[in-house]
Amino acid sequence: MALALVVQLPANGPFGTDDDFELCSRLEHALSAALGAAGECDRGRIEAGRICVRVEAVVEPTDALRAVKDALAHLGALHRAAVLLETRGTDDPDDVERQPLWPVAQTARVA
Repeated sequence: MALALVVQLPANGPFGTDDDFELCSRLEHALSAALGAAGECDRGRIEAGRICVRVEAVVEPTDALRAVKDALAHLGALHRAAVLLETRGTDDPDDVERQPLWPVAQTARVA
């Protein structure tokens, strides 16, 4: 079973602005610096009005979430972010389950 985190932030408009692209780039760099062995930051993208950056190769979701939240707080974006745990099945990689991890209020609604 492969685990990843998906970090999402709202973008301005469906494809974002220059400021959104700058934030996406800064988020990639901040995540790469913060993650260490907790995961690997993938390239971000902006689509459907959201900035999305994936963290691959997650072994311990708690450690990866802590690093992601630290990076988001450093950028002043933690209050706007959503973080999802993505689990892919080993037999079928298209079988994807997503569970909200942050913010906590959003997680409580899913249960």
